[in-house]
Amino acid sequence: RNSTTSYFVTVPEGAKTLQVAMSGLKGKSQTRFIAIHPYGVPVDTTSTPNCYNNYNDGNGCRPDLRSYADPQPGVWEIEVEARRTSPLLDNPYKLDVAVLGAAFEPETVTVPEAEIGTPAAASWKVTNKFAALEGKLVGGPLGSAKADRPSIKTGETRTTTVEVPEGAASLDVSIGNVSDAAADLDLAVYDEDGNRVAQSADGDSEESVSIAEPAAGTYTVEVVGYSVPAGTTEYDYRDVFFSASLGTVSVDDSATVKLGTGDSAEVSAEVTAAAAAPEGREFFGRVQLVNERGTVAGTGSVAIGNVVP
Repeated sequence: RNSTTSYFVTVPEGAKTLQVAMSGLKGKSQTRFIAIHPYGVPVDTTSTPNCYNNYNDGNGCRPDLRSYADPQPGVWEIEVEARRTSPLLDNPYKLDVAVLGAAFEPETVTVPEAEIGTPAAASWKVTNKFAALEGKLVGGPLGSAKADRPSIKTGETRTTTVEVPEGAASLDVSIGNVSDAAADLDLAVYDEDGNRVAQSADGDSEESVSIAEPAAGTYTVEVVGYSVPAGTTEYDYRDVFFSASLGTVSVDDSATVKLGTGDSAEVSAEVTAAAAAPEGREFFGRVQLVNERGTVAGTGSVAIGNVVP
């Protein structure tokens, strides 16, 4: 109770996901883990009501299992902490940490022309380069993306609007890869009523947000140049929404994909477009390979060119 223990995990280049799971708790033990980035910054909230098992339902933070996509290579710290209000003096636990990384080849399959309502085939060779896994493929709705590389100054705010259709599964926005490595950029998303619905601002310029099941409407994305020592910096911008109104990627999700470290397998999917992509935006789909816990180990993409009636 009220103590911490730290574990250190080396994450190599090319890892797709760092997965951390906690189990084996006794009784109503209030125990949590916090993942700490190689730069020394926690990537989970460290607030006292958050992320504990058996306390306030995690307060919006899943206490038993979390994963970190595209983890920074280096040494990560996983800190385990028993809360001061835990009913047990001794708090046993089991911690499972896995580095996952299955590479799809090619990373992107291109369908030059898709006929609305007619499935088009896509296939990949998947090679598992990290922890062994037994999982399945997951498809989903097609997506529409906008990518850009603008520049921004200290104190400047750049805005982009995104028209999200009815029934969208998610809206994901990310920035990063700045030309001035010392720059600090912040990211926020507002709905059409001006309410802030997502924000990411953590002291660097690698920021991302994900809004599940966003209401249809016009969203405004703001990027703020909080600090740009070089005066101006370029950065990558990307927003993506997925909606069944655009179409779907379907897979055989009943089939098990079992890959040891270094093993390969052929996988396939069918892409069906339901409409043309919004003007000026990329049109694509994705297939994810997930393990038995539902954590993404790798992703293959489908780029769709012309869509015809």
